[in-house]
Amino acid sequence: MTTVSNISKRRKSALSDGGPEYAAKREELVRIAARLFKELGFKATRLADIAKEAGLDRATIYYYVGSKEELFREVVEGVIDANIAEAERLLAVPGLEWSERLRLIIERLMLSYEENYPYTYVYIQELMHQVATDESAWAQDLLKKTRKFESMVMSFIREGMTAGELRKDIPVRLTANALFGMFNWTYSWYTPGGSVKAKDIAHRFWQIFFEGMRPPRGRS
Repeated sequence: MTTVSNISKRRKSALSDGGPEYAAKREELVRIAARLFKELGFKATRLADIAKEAGLDRATIYYYVGSKEELFREVVEGVIDANIAEAERLLAVPGLEWSERLRLIIERLMLSYEENYPYTYVYIQELMHQVATDESAWAQDLLKKTRKFESMVMSFIREGMTAGELRKDIPVRLTANALFGMFNWTYSWYTPGGSVKAKDIAHRFWQIFFEGMRPPRGRS
């Protein structure tokens, strides 16, 4: 117990001033964790598995991370923060039409999946099946951020309904869930680097969404 406590103290110190080599090793562990979480699932992946892949023993890995939950947070939290920041930026642009806001955030979301593969897909899989029911502080924080992002997207949809350019007979929450559902399911068939590009997928998804949500003729 004393040994673990000492390693924990050293880790906290290194997080502040561990230098570029320490930071690089943590980044390597994040990449390894992301791959194993995707391949094995979050629950099935052990910290010992991550240590083995990184060429570290179980004691040494605690110098870099305190738990697999800590790695999971690092895998996904930066991605979520970036998406929230982009939605907030779009909200703050004066005179930007609701449709352009929503189109750009749809594009940003799909590009984020591509740029941060497989991190975002790890989050999608674990949020749906585990994080939503996890009562730990780190899981609740992730859930809170996800709900914030969803809320901002729903505000764009409401703008479209208010403008009469999106049908109002479908609840906002259901509309948003359908939109997110298109993106979230891409983890099962989309892999970056192929012939289909993320920007093209975003464009087609926008067409499907916008055409499907147009008010019927004579109604708004």
